[in-house]
Amino acid sequence: MKSIDSPAKVSEAFVAAINAGDLPSALGHYRDDAVLLAPDGQCARGAQAIEELLRGLVAMQVKMGTRIENVIEVGDIAVASEAWTMRLHAPDGASSEQHGQSIVLFTRGRDGWQFLLDAPWGL
Repeated sequence: MKSIDSPAKVSEAFVAAINAGDLPSALGHYRDDAVLLAPDGQCARGAQAIEELLRGLVAMQVKMGTRIENVIEVGDIAVASEAWTMRLHAPDGASSEQHGQSIVLFTRGRDGWQFLLDAPWGL
């Protein structure tokens, strides 16, 4: 995966990967030790747990959109607030739309910016 040079571009690339159904690319935007807050409030810790959650999104043929509202960078750490929407398609043909406000913590390493903490439903 190509190095990403800004936190906002991480979110944009992640949404593009999910919308394309590209689970490996979506997962590549998370650090191996990242945490993703699940809708039920549980924390998915690490690549394997995050992959499990993202697999569910991809299976529902989700279409996402995001708008970065604020990013504050301090050295190799950044925090952002984002507004997002998701359109989900269940196996039975039903669909639903969700929206929310996320808080995201990014870190910059040798491979560029990645998600460290992703809280799509807030904290």
